[in-house]
Amino acid sequence: MERYDVVVIGAGFAGLTAARDLGAAGRRVLVLEARDRIGGSTWYRPDAMDGAGLEMGGTWIVPQQPHVFAEVERYGIAVRDSELPQRMTWSAGGKVLDTLLPVPPEEYGALEHALRQLLAAGARLELERPLSEQDLADLDVPIRRWADDAGLTGNARELLISWFCGCANASEDTGSALDILRWLSSMDNSLWGMVQASVLGYTFTDGTVSLARAILDDSGARLELSSPVSALRADDTGVVVEHAGGAVRGDRVLVTVPIGVLGDIEFSPGLPADKRAASAENHAGQGQKIWALARNVPEDLSGFGWGTSFDYVGAMHTTERGVVLVCFAPEHDRVDAADLADVQRAVREFAPRAEVLDACTHEWVHDPYSKGTWATFRAGQFARYELALGRPEGRVHFAGSHTARRWRAFIDGAAGSGRRGAAEILAADQ
Repeated sequence: MERYDVVVIGAGFAGLTAARDLGAAGRRVLVLEARDRIGGSTWYRPDAMDGAGLEMGGTWIVPQQPHVFAEVERYGIAVRDSELPQRMTWSAGGKVLDTLLPVPPEEYGALEHALRQLLAAGARLELERPLSEQDLADLDVPIRRWADDAGLTGNARELLISWFCGCANASEDTGSALDILRWLSSMDNSLWGMVQASVLGYTFTDGTVSLARAILDDSGARLELSSPVSALRADDTGVVVEHAGGAVRGDRVLVTVPIGVLGDIEFSPGLPADKRAASAENHAGQGQKIWALARNVPEDLSGFGWGTSFDYVGAMHTTERGVVLVCFAPEHDRVDAADLADVQRAVREFAPRAEVLDACTHEWVHDPYSKGTWATFRAGQFARYELALGRPEGRVHFAGSHTARRWRAFIDGAAGSGRRGAAEILAADQ
């Protein structure tokens, strides 16, 4: 049986950065990837829609994300800043508001109260410490409950709930408000910064895959695609990894698969109860991201809505036939991407004259190697699983964006977790 110093499971940004760091330290590394491509929860499809390349998964990065920006600079990867819209479009239940702010004048006080509550909550987080070790239980509650507890009312309440759900890609009754407040705190408690991190940051000129390939090429690791792992059998001398192509042995293993997929791998010895429970519950990010090509929409459309099918619709590219829109919804089946009439109905809640010509998506929730979009914790999961998910179990180590602290569920969090996992393995071998 072939033997490696480290077997990395997963060729997303966590696995690739770990493989690169381990290779630089002289380790012989094998990367096993279940899919037929690298990138994990990022997936760039060039020329997917009228010549425009589409990011089916993770997309935006911001300078406040140190790990991913360090990788971009290290490899000279081209990125571009988003063009800012001239104004925001607000949609209340499908009615586009002809107002500068998302509330009528009589609710300006309620909007100010909502923003004060938001900033006060974000200021409580100490990002260098685990959130589960801080006095934040009143924030680790469903998004709707946090809004009610904070005394939010009117359109301001509906907007913030919808915005939180959009960031979480989760419903207001499952997603943890604390996880989204972490976005705000990570951007130095800046509301505008939070919007940038969400949908108006930098994008990769040649797609996220341009960075993923650069890291892989620099790693010296062996990569095997279409090789889902079925079992890990550890003993005092190493770990046997059983996968679709056979079996290999590693002195150590780094597992970077998403939370919900962890339970599909047979571990011997078995995983502890907390890791098994986390995988069985899975995370709250169970929404959808749909791309649409439409005519009769503003070329700089950037719209937030409440009581709408999509909670955000934004223009990303302009082609000869129309404008390419990125659209998000907190439930995976809220809009039928295969039905252009349904997509058009949803887009028209932001652009009433829109004519949708094409649409596409990837059903991450039904993808057996993802089982969800980005990993937003469910209410209460910080206390139960935050530390457990990244904890090593003997010779088996764990990484992935869901194990990061400041930038959990972002590309930066994945890259940072990979570096942490590699360092952990190197330290354990000393």
